[in-house]
Amino acid sequence: MTREKWDVAGGRADVIYTPDPASRFVAEIKWRTTRWKTQDVVERDYLAQAANYTATGPPFALLLVGDASDHSAGYRDIEDSIWIIRHARSATEIPRLIVTGVLPTTRPTPSALRVGRTAGPAGR
Repeated sequence: MTREKWDVAGGRADVIYTPDPASRFVAEIKWRTTRWKTQDVVERDYLAQAANYTATGPPFALLLVGDASDHSAGYRDIEDSIWIIRHARSATEIPRLIVTGVLPTTRPTPSALRVGRTAGPAGR
């Protein structure tokens, strides 16, 4: 396991796991302070870099995004926050599989969470 390794596909890979000399698995780790609305937003912002690290190794990588946005109203379902992207950088390239997860960080303690107030007696 290696962290912050330079000169990987022309950049710096965050975490690399090398189980044997012929295999290298890269985890690209990002941090967001703004809420993400769709998977397309995450893919637009981070997919190209994660996929590029697979150019000289197995066509597989991890893209992990820490979501440090406001979670005071709760969190997304885990099923909506983890998905697999099948991505080829060109028509002739073998598609890369990028396992993507956007996970809440800087979480408040459960006692700090509050339910939003609703208007009128029907909401009580």
